[in-house]
Amino acid sequence: MLTANSLSYPRFVAALPGMLLGRLRQRGALRRELAALLQVDEQRIRLFDSGRAAFAALLQLHGVGPGDEVLVPAFTCVVVPNQVPPTGASLRFVDIRRSSMTYDWQLLDLSIRRHTRVVVVPHNFGIACEVPTWLREKHRQVRFIDDAAHGFASRCDGQWLGSYHDGAFFSFEYSKNLTGGIGGFALLPVGDYQPQPALPEVSCADQWRLLATLKAHVLSARWPLLGRIAMAMVRRMGLIYRSGDAEVRDGAPHPAREMPLLSAVLLRSQLARLPATLAHKQQLVTRYRAMLDGVPGIVQWQAPADTHWVRYPFALPFHVVDKARLARELSAACGLNIGVWFDDVIHPAGSFRHGYLPGGAPDAETLAASVFNLPVNINLAADAALARRLQHLQQALARLLREQKGAA
Repeated sequence: MLTANSLSYPRFVAALPGMLLGRLRQRGALRRELAALLQVDEQRIRLFDSGRAAFAALLQLHGVGPGDEVLVPAFTCVVVPNQVPPTGASLRFVDIRRSSMTYDWQLLDLSIRRHTRVVVVPHNFGIACEVPTWLREKHRQVRFIDDAAHGFASRCDGQWLGSYHDGAFFSFEYSKNLTGGIGGFALLPVGDYQPQPALPEVSCADQWRLLATLKAHVLSARWPLLGRIAMAMVRRMGLIYRSGDAEVRDGAPHPAREMPLLSAVLLRSQLARLPATLAHKQQLVTRYRAMLDGVPGIVQWQAPADTHWVRYPFALPFHVVDKARLARELSAACGLNIGVWFDDVIHPAGSFRHGYLPGGAPDAETLAASVFNLPVNINLAADAALARRLQHLQQALARLLREQKGAA
């Protein structure tokens, strides 16, 4: 389970009285605090109930419509491409490089056509990148929008991710760097200040479901057994808050709503502790990198020191047929929550594919069949217990590689 990266149970409980201040005051304060952190004008911040809704708003802002084309990286979550068809624009996937998990800029250059209007720029796992100046100048009709769902508070050459292209969308879903259960925001391009239209509020029933589901997620991050019990109870009572089947299976777009009061309160609480959170997570990443360096054949990715990792990725040197099964086995061997992002070119496996055909993105397919990840979570202490878990994981990975080599 991918859970609550920057939110502990005590902080979750302590933040709840803030709901008494009301949604307008809390959302207004959150906008001001986000703008202060990112050093941008507050008018560039638009809050939503999800990152995908923020992306849809940016497509609308840039006037994307029939006759236009939107390029999306072929290593993404299905909710991103879901937002394109309702605009009337066409959608096309572009492969990414295994060595960087972002575009090969030369390939992207060749992929841009006369009617290409938007390119979605990936920052997978929080690794920030910037589109080369020569590419932007060559294709002045194109708007480059950052998919910063994984990368809140990452930087690229000292610039905050999302502040230097033509807008960005961020996610605060359960598994992201800041956890609101749901929620997201759009960072508008400089000069495109438009008043945010009133959106429907998240219903009281949905907010109760969100509260119950988020509580189970937060518990599981610190006390796995208790979290599983809580999640089972929430599921049994029909209180699970999640993306609808129509979004994953059928490619339906997400209807935009206002950010819930609960999300705004929790996000403000985490923002107040962001420097300490980043420092703790960097300790975990340092431990992970050192452990994985001791397993020849494991692939890791270089990233700036000011990367805010959503999870720490590593890749095996061979394709895995059943990643979920192997992740469970590795988790059992070491006691850490091993994740499988992304398990397909269009995650999750089995989701709506928007016309993608096998073989269309070889590098992305290789990544989807070989990349696993480790938790970067404040509930995980960088202590002797973690050292023992990492030793067990190192042994399990080394054994796996020996078995694979013997089978070959």
